[in-house]
Amino acid sequence: MNDLSIKSQLLAEFDREWAHVERICAGLSEEHMLAHGVEGEWSVKDTLCHLSAWEKYLLDRLGYVLSGQPPQYPAMATWDDVHHFNARVYAENKDRPLTSAIIEFRTLHRGVMTVLEALDDEQYNQPYSYDFPDDRLTLLQLIRANTFEHYREHCTTIEKEKKHDRDA
Repeated sequence: MNDLSIKSQLLAEFDREWAHVERICAGLSEEHMLAHGVEGEWSVKDTLCHLSAWEKYLLDRLGYVLSGQPPQYPAMATWDDVHHFNARVYAENKDRPLTSAIIEFRTLHRGVMTVLEALDDEQYNQPYSYDFPDDRLTLLQLIRANTFEHYREHCTTIEKEKKHDRDA
């Protein structure tokens, strides 16, 4: 039986996967960080902006759940909503400087960690129904989906770009 709390396990996994993204990106040249076509038309920088946008969304939803603060981002009820959000994030960030994207990615990680550290196991297990209400999510599932599970989803393509950079 695992004696670690839900929070301890979550924080460890979140930190481990975030560090994995950092390691992958560390060896890429600026040219390869900005090269389009890594993931569709996205560059690695665009992927970092995408991950950051979903962490901002997560912080927005945590504010709603924990304090009743009205959400700033629209509800996500369908996959079309998700695709529209992703397209908007890309359009807003495609010309963003690389350094700015990296700073935001790192800053948001620290911000999300700070909020997650303040939660207790009971809060992680509370129901969450603002987005995708039919899925009967918990706050823990929302957090996982918008942090380290999301990192894993995109790491494979970034790793391919790193291999391409090393081989070039």
